[in-house]
Amino acid sequence: MPASIRGGQPSSTQTTDDGPSLLWLTVTVLGCSLAGFIPLDQALYRLGIDPAAGHAFRWQMGSAVVWLLVAKPIARRWSLADSEFGALGGIAAMALVTTLLNAKLIVRFNVPEFQRPTVAAVEVVLGMLPIHALMLCLISLVGSWTSARRQRQRAADREATLSASVVRAELDALRTRLQPHFLLNALNTVVGLARRNDGERAAEVAADLGELLRFSLAESGDAVPFDAEREIVERYVAIEQARLGERLQVTWDLDPAARTTRLPALMWQPLVENAIRHGISRIERPGTLWLRARRTEGRLELMVDTDGPDDARPTATEGMELGGLGLGLSTVERRLELLYGGNASVTLTYRPGGSRTILVIPVSAQ
Repeated sequence: MPASIRGGQPSSTQTTDDGPSLLWLTVTVLGCSLAGFIPLDQALYRLGIDPAAGHAFRWQMGSAVVWLLVAKPIARRWSLADSEFGALGGIAAMALVTTLLNAKLIVRFNVPEFQRPTVAAVEVVLGMLPIHALMLCLISLVGSWTSARRQRQRAADREATLSASVVRAELDALRTRLQPHFLLNALNTVVGLARRNDGERAAEVAADLGELLRFSLAESGDAVPFDAEREIVERYVAIEQARLGERLQVTWDLDPAARTTRLPALMWQPLVENAIRHGISRIERPGTLWLRARRTEGRLELMVDTDGPDDARPTATEGMELGGLGLGLSTVERRLELLYGGNASVTLTYRPGGSRTILVIPVSAQ
């Protein structure tokens, strides 16, 4: 995915605009300065300056210091990625001006007075102009590479931000889709108890329903502590036990290590709802709902195992979709895909007299 979201929190790459690479600018300047030593040495030699090599080396090293000071502003100002015509024009003009200035200073301080200064200047210009032009072109290329990289990074950041916003919007929509789904079922249970004149039991279920509603309204993020999600499951199971009575028996098997993890809110409850709706509620005899949580290396595994009819698969009229996953489970599937990509899974398997659902999500070391 373009944006990475873990535990409900999107993350995006931070852009750092640190300008042209100082390392590459330094390599460029020093390399060109050393390369320019030979033509300058030859020019000074032809002008009769002795020792030509010593003068040429000192001049090139002094010039290199100046070039290093101005290389970064030049790379920023004349980047080919920003304006090819402007950059090429600026490079050509600066190469000519700096070469003429160097030639004038070299002639002024190194050429004997009896020689004609114009001829000496032309000799120096012919030796230094190609190197200065090459150096400025390479400096511009370093700036162009940095500018292009910066533009690509900004575009990637904009795309990642947009993708994260789209993913977040879909996650919120999926979560909102789950909330009324189980709240409506719980409310129907309260109404049924009230009609049977079981006011005390209806009040207990209403209290559980109130806690479910409070949780769904209070939890704005996806990642919640394991015990918070467990409490939601307990409240929901209590409501279903009020509806089904002794037909629903519940067995919990919780690994203490699992209780230190976090998981997306309203992720376990839909599995339980699906198991009860298409399992125990379809049989007249008592059935057992087995809820297990295990934490292994790098992952949390939640299992919902339930008794059901001998033909445990739900019929097409019972709202099942996406290859046997119902409204709750298909929504869980999509949320897992958005949150974890291919690193999480939910599987539903049937057996004679029941079914088993296993949810696996990655967890970080805590």
